[in-house]
Amino acid sequence: MKRTTAAIAYSILAGCGKVASPALPPDAGPSQLTVEDVDPAPGAIAASARFTVRFSAAMDEGQLLAPSGRSETVALAAEADVERAAAAIEHAPLSAHERTLLIPAEAAVASDRRSISLAPDSPLLPGGHYLLVSPRLKDEQGRRLAGNGARFAFHVAPPPPAARLLTPAAGGEVPWNVAVIRAFAERGRIALLGPHGEELVSAEAHGPVALPLVAPLFAGAEYSLALDRATAPGQAFTAAHCTRNAAPALQGGAAQLSVRDTGMTASLVLDWPAQIELTIEDSRGTAVTAAAGILCAPPACGPQSFACSGSVRIEGLRSASDYTLFVTARDDFGFVLRAAPQRFSTIAPLPRAIVSELMASGVDGEYVELLNLGPGTADLETLGLQGPDGIVRPLLAGTPPLPALLEPGARALAVGASFDSSIYSMPPDTPVLRASTQRLLGRGLSDDAPPAFRLVTLAAVPVELAGFPGGNGHCTTGASLQRDEAVPPGSAAAWICGKTGGTPGRPP
Repeated sequence: MKRTTAAIAYSILAGCGKVASPALPPDAGPSQLTVEDVDPAPGAIAASARFTVRFSAAMDEGQLLAPSGRSETVALAAEADVERAAAAIEHAPLSAHERTLLIPAEAAVASDRRSISLAPDSPLLPGGHYLLVSPRLKDEQGRRLAGNGARFAFHVAPPPPAARLLTPAAGGEVPWNVAVIRAFAERGRIALLGPHGEELVSAEAHGPVALPLVAPLFAGAEYSLALDRATAPGQAFTAAHCTRNAAPALQGGAAQLSVRDTGMTASLVLDWPAQIELTIEDSRGTAVTAAAGILCAPPACGPQSFACSGSVRIEGLRSASDYTLFVTARDDFGFVLRAAPQRFSTIAPLPRAIVSELMASGVDGEYVELLNLGPGTADLETLGLQGPDGIVRPLLAGTPPLPALLEPGARALAVGASFDSSIYSMPPDTPVLRASTQRLLGRGLSDDAPPAFRLVTLAAVPVELAGFPGGNGHCTTGASLQRDEAVPPGSAAAWICGKTGGTPGRPP
């Protein structure tokens, strides 16, 4: 559905969007440049909506599209970010942090340059969203957009509540002596129905729900879920003709530990779904506890298979200290596993270094920028990159004549031996760390989708300092990928398309 200029004006006054005063600016021609229509109309939309803004004249395409191929003048923002996003698109270019305020979307300008379409990379989340139009837009004759920009309000309704099985899996089997069925629903009353549709047990749902059974299941019978008395489609399982009579088994008898200075990650592989509890005690008996559920669907009556994996992260430990880990696993048949205690020690304080930028641009142009957030100095000779093949490759091919130290706030480039620094304009004091291989990670960084990798210490057991989650191939040729540097190390950060040519050695 399209909106005429008059209809748009009405919707803005009604609160669906806003456009500033239509006073004619000094550089305007005989008529004002305006937004003629918006599709879909402001208001309720589907999560899969695509957006089109049409102007009254052919636009300056250089302002509609940024070097990344995205638009930073016609953009989408969540309601929580709309004020900051609207302020950001009033100037150019946007910083890497400001780009994170915009909802990622592919932009396409029509052949007549009178309209631009936005296709969000993923379905919109439930809630409020705004389509923003920057006041700095001009048409191809140099006339500015009337007023002070525009915004149009949209709303995505939350999906209707639905129930789903967690364990046993939908369509699967479970030994008939299971004692608890686990399910999930955002809200509503969730129930387990028996072979004849009778309600066996129910509970109010506000997320995961445990449904304890008062009697064994009937072997060969089918059971299903219902939400608010309506059968949940496809959420049924069968009671198998076997029983389970052993506690969950932990592969290798122990968790695999990845230890840092102030935290650790325990990775576990079990032969059966279980609720996990991890307790860490220091030498004084002070304990920290974390819990998680490991869900999977092993064969109900088949041979033992270690197909249930999960990990638990615990932070807040002291550096360079000794600890003991206790692992407890409880299944839904009443059996409990208590693994042997595992002793470990946290390591001395680590440098707070992150991967801040990545450029995948052929053999001689690719680089990975590292940023030391401080407060301490980072010894670059002790660090390496670990790619998908698991091999840890030192940042430096050999021992440098002087210590390779990176001061707090400073940036360095990790590159392959074939890197040509003359391609870029960067601060002359930027350290360039050449690896022993011609390209980074051995095979290089794919232009289409750079692989995930980690920045780690060169220790017997590498310790991860930071990482890159892998690229999605949406950036234009020659554009770098920039990390949101406001997010601290160890936390998931947004990666967006940066400037063409990158910003090696400089902030985004």
